[in-house]
Amino acid sequence: MGKRILYCASTASHILNFHLSYLEHFKELGWQVDVAVAGEGKIPFADRIINLPMRKTLLALDNLRSVFTMREVIKKNHYDIISTHTTLAGAVVRLALLLTGKKYYGKVVHTSHGYFFSDEAESPYLWADKLLAPITDLLMVMNQVDHQLAMKYRLAKKIRLIPGMGINLDKFTKADDEKKGLLKILAGFKPDDYLLIYAAEMSKRKNHGELIEAFALAMDEEPSMKLLLAGNGALKDKHMETVQQLGIEEHVCFLGYVTDMERWYAMSDCAITTSRCEGLPFNVMEAMASGLPVIASRIKGHTDLLGGQEHNLLYDLGDIEQLKSRILLFCRDEVLRTKAGVECSKEVFKYELGLAKAVILECYDSLHDDQPVGLLNSAEM
Repeated sequence: MGKRILYCASTASHILNFHLSYLEHFKELGWQVDVAVAGEGKIPFADRIINLPMRKTLLALDNLRSVFTMREVIKKNHYDIISTHTTLAGAVVRLALLLTGKKYYGKVVHTSHGYFFSDEAESPYLWADKLLAPITDLLMVMNQVDHQLAMKYRLAKKIRLIPGMGINLDKFTKADDEKKGLLKILAGFKPDDYLLIYAAEMSKRKNHGELIEAFALAMDEEPSMKLLLAGNGALKDKHMETVQQLGIEEHVCFLGYVTDMERWYAMSDCAITTSRCEGLPFNVMEAMASGLPVIASRIKGHTDLLGGQEHNLLYDLGDIEQLKSRILLFCRDEVLRTKAGVECSKEVFKYELGLAKAVILECYDSLHDDQPVGLLNSAEM
């Protein structure tokens, strides 16, 4: 019987956005590749897609149903590796494993894309990870803070810090002034409009409200600014209403779900993120790869990507005046924007897909110290 791997995540879009290169790799090695996610949709390189009725509320009844569904799937398939991603899927699938019995599965790998707990207070999320630690053979985390938490609470048998899942740098390039101006015109802007862009789901965690408030204050002083918000989400209508109440609807563009972010980054002058919690955010890396400076909240993940730079890219979360000042600073100082953008484009190389993939496959191979499965050696780097 050939080897089998099960990839699990909360949504199909998560697999599509971050893991196709890894699914393809296992498929090329001759493994059976199954994927368990909430919702339906086609996923390349997947032999089978298991649709789970997961809900974002941790204690939802559908999540309990998903646990028992996965218990039966695991007992029937005897996977050699089970790789879980995202907080919800990691909890649901590993709880199913806990209830199944070790004889039905091989190694368990969980990748944290950003813990929802800190070292300041106990949390149900921390309790869940403590409970599931004994069955987790390998835990991969993406930033220094999460690595410290995982080590402190011993959240797996092996713990590794990885450079994210890797970003395809060929997709994102810096546009010269002529191309940037042309792209702005084609999108309906003026060549001298200053475009500030934030690509993120409109949720409480992504914290758009703070950005909109600060942008409204900054725009009073620099009316050439436009704010581009790429993404949908539960709070989109609320944010659109806030923009109207502030009277800045002519300066804020809600782009909806965007499939060609490289074009929007190419026409933008600066990127921004006001997120409350991250792992190692792709939107920041994509903006960096596009040669943009990135104004960001001073949180884990952001500090890993941007904290080493000499320019004032970070602001203290919740400080509207400081955020407004950062926005105005980079709008008014073209030399600073250029220097920060160049530094960003250099820093992002350490998170390139090939480099990250080599690290991650080596982590998988470390699960079999006595007889490595050769995942790294088989990779086309």
